[in-house]
Order: sequence, then structure tokens, then C-alpha cells
Amino acid sequence: MRWYILKALLVKEWQRHLANRGGVALAFLLVAAAVLLSLFAPSASSDAGTDAVGGVRHCFIEYEETTPLIRHLEANQPPELRQQLHFRQLAEAPKVDELIVYSTGTAALQLRTLPAEQSPGGREKLVVSVWHPDGDPSALAPYEAWLWKELRRGFAEQVRAKGAEPPPDPAFDNANTWQLLEAHTRFQEQVRAANGPQLPDLEVSRRGLGGDVLDLRSAIATGLVVFALYFTCVYLLPTLNCEERERGVLLAQALSPASPAEIVTAKFLFYPTAGVILAATIAAVYKTEVLSSLFFWLALFAVGGGFLGIGMTIATLARTQKAAFLGGMCYLMMVSMLLLICSMNGIPYLPYLAVEYHGPRVLHAALSGNVYYFHWHQLLAAVVLAVVWLVVAGWLFRLRGWQ
Repeated sequence: MRWYILKALLVKEWQRHLANRGGVALAFLLVAAAVLLSLFAPSASSDAGTDAVGGVRHCFIEYEETTPLIRHLEANQPPELRQQLHFRQLAEAPKVDELIVYSTGTAALQLRTLPAEQSPGGREKLVVSVWHPDGDPSALAPYEAWLWKELRRGFAEQVRAKGAEPPPDPAFDNANTWQLLEAHTRFQEQVRAANGPQLPDLEVSRRGLGGDVLDLRSAIATGLVVFALYFTCVYLLPTLNCEERERGVLLAQALSPASPAEIVTAKFLFYPTAGVILAATIAAVYKTEVLSSLFFWLALFAVGGGFLGIGMTIATLARTQKAAFLGGMCYLMMVSMLLLICSMNGIPYLPYLAVEYHGPRVLHAALSGNVYYFHWHQLLAAVVLAVVWLVVAGWLFRLRGWQ
């Protein structure tokens, strides 16, 4: 290898990319997307109402008039839902033809009081209406869990205010187990009053599976990093290489003092380096401390090397820029469908042969900071696949890459 020839080839690649304004613009857009993600997207430890409630981002607590019960609810908002809960009187709600209008991403819990003379039982009745998104009745589950607990505590305060002593508060929990236990106790009392058999007590135990909850921000950041590597190595490399072939530039390089090995080496040096720099910039914008992680850099070079081999293989097989572009898109669709089908049908082992199976997993582990022993196994698999792709790409390029 002669350094001055490699240097000339690298400078040529750099100047061609600077002239490619579309590629430069897309690179800036990827970095801008990472900046917006770091500034505005909710983190995994942020309000539960954003991550756990699906499409509901704001829940209105609507009431007819301010009562001690409403004041109790306002004073006992949980910290994780405080930004999503909004109290307002029904008269203040926006209406169209006397119907309350809710914008996308909002829902409501309405509290109405029926006087005794209007209630079938002859007692005052509190009517709670849950207005959830159509087709998703469980969307308000975190808000409902809070409401039922605080309603019970609020009623208990009203009993104490009138000089009576209510039953002791149960052990409130986020899983609403206390509701099940109280309902079972009430059922036992009813059966006992009807001279029925003695029913056993009920105990409910809940245990987590021990897995990590998917962090939406790190998942999006992982997608941006993977796309940066794919864009550089599987999109730009084949299209620009085919452009050189169509214009005769590649043939001129083959006739120059540069050897085929030096031409391949220059491309092998430039494209993964550009992709790694872009991907590392996006990762640093999302989480700066990830740059100090050895696992992150190993994963970045492994995935970048695999994509480089894939891109160079497409570049040697395609004859035109259009064919290279379609080849990259067809490869992406084919692998995506393969991984999806294998995941949905439980097909083992076959996904292990794809760089796209291991790459996002190891990069997500690095970005989220949750690296376990099996991630090192996946990293090793990604390295092996990258070496295989690079060997195949180098052999194909030496065989017919400049023709």
C-alpha cells in the first residue's frame, strides 16, 4: 500500500461528498433530529402519563362545582401525573352543539353529583364518567387508579369531618390490589350474612419479570445511529460508486498507478469513517457519556463494517445508480420482512445471520447503558458477520468492481 495514492483517493472521495449537497443536507437533518430528541422527547424516567398511557397525553378532571372532594383531588395529585392532569369545570369545557370537544391525545374523567331526589336509591350519587379514546378503554388506567384511591381517601376525610371514624385505609398500591381485596372481603361478608360457607381469604402477589422497560428516547436514538451508518455505507457508497462507473472515473482509476487493492482500501477507509463520525455525533448529542464507552465504539465499528460490506457488494453487482439505489432499498425491505416474519412466527436461528438483527441490539444496549453478557455475544456475532461481508465485498470488487 502506498500512502500518497491512498491519500489522493481519500481526498477525491471527500471532495465528491462535499459536492453532494443532498447527502450533506441529510446528514445535518439527522444531527438536527438528534438535537430535537434530546431537547423535547420524554425520557424513560419522566412522567408516567406520557410513556404508560399510550395516546393520552392530557387528562381533564371535569366537575360541576368545587367541592371538598374536588379540593382533595387537586391537593393529592401524584408527581408522575401532575403535568398531565388538568382540573376544569364542565361549564368551561369547549363545546360544539352542546357537546364537549376533546383534541387528539386528550381524555377526561367527569365527576357529576346527582341529588338524592334524582337518584333511584334515594341517596346522593356521584357519577364518574370515563371518556377514553375510541377503541382503547384501558388508556386511562394510570389516571383511574389514582382517582379511585383518592376518592376513597376523600370520602374517608368527609366521614372524619362529621365526627365519625371510617374503616382504616387499606394498603394502597399502584397495582390496585387493594380494590380486589376489599371487594373480596365485601363478598365474604355477604356470603356470611346469607349463611353460606366460609370462603378463604384472598392474597394477591405481583412480581415483575425483571426485564427493562423500553426507553423510547434511546430506541429513537438507536434508529438514528443505525440509519446514519446505513445511509453512508449502503446508500451513498453504491450510488456514488455506480456514478463513477457510469462516468468512466472508476475505469480511469483502474488504469492509473493505483492498484485494485488500494482503490478498495480507500473506500473501506472513507465510508465507514464518515458513517462512524456521523453516528457518533448523533449519539453524543443524545448522550455525551456514551463516547467513553468501549462497547459503544466496538458496536459502532462492527455495524459500520457490516454495512460497508453490504454496500460494497451492492456496488459491485449494480451497473447504474438507479440499480444501486433500488438494490439498497430491496435489501432493506427483504431483511426487514425476514426479521419480522421470524419474530412473529418464532423462527429461530435464521435472524442470527443478519447484521441488522445484532446491530440495533448492541447499539441500543450501549446508548441505554444496559450492557449485559449476552450483548457481548451479539457484538461478537456482528463482528463475524461484518468480516464475512467485507471479505465477500473485497473479492467481488477485485473481480469485477471496476468493469
